[in-house]
Amino acid sequence: MLNEQKLCQAINLFVEVLLEGTEFVHREINQDVFKHISREQADLLKILKVKGPTSPGSLAMYQNVHKSAISNRLKKLLDKGLVEWDDCPAKSDKRSKLINITTSGETILEELDSAIFNALKGLIDDIDEEHLNSIIEIFTILKSKFKGGDPAE
Repeated sequence: MLNEQKLCQAINLFVEVLLEGTEFVHREINQDVFKHISREQADLLKILKVKGPTSPGSLAMYQNVHKSAISNRLKKLLDKGLVEWDDCPAKSDKRSKLINITTSGETILEELDSAIFNALKGLIDDIDEEHLNSIIEIFTILKSKFKGGDPAE
């Protein structure tokens, strides 16, 4: 049985790292990356890259905003050619459409990922390999558990 106090501490640290890390990255990365898209649009592209073709309703849930905010972001991304509509794989409902990232959208994400890497690299450059391996192992376990899988796989 896990020590609940330590588990609570670990959860709180995880949340703080997510929040502080996001703030750090947004503060430190080269602003040129955001000259064509907003941070919210960049986050939406990242969701699409990770999740694949997704409904606007799911995107609203992931970004914790109203569907109208997603519609506005999607329109801007569609106009820039960074996302596109795909037919829903379920052929039963022809009205259902999923949004997907385009090659141009993936190029923007590569620039963003590179800027994030460069911002974080200097911050954690002095972490030894053993600690880095521990971080990778912990994040791999968490990712698997979030997806409902077996972390041993």
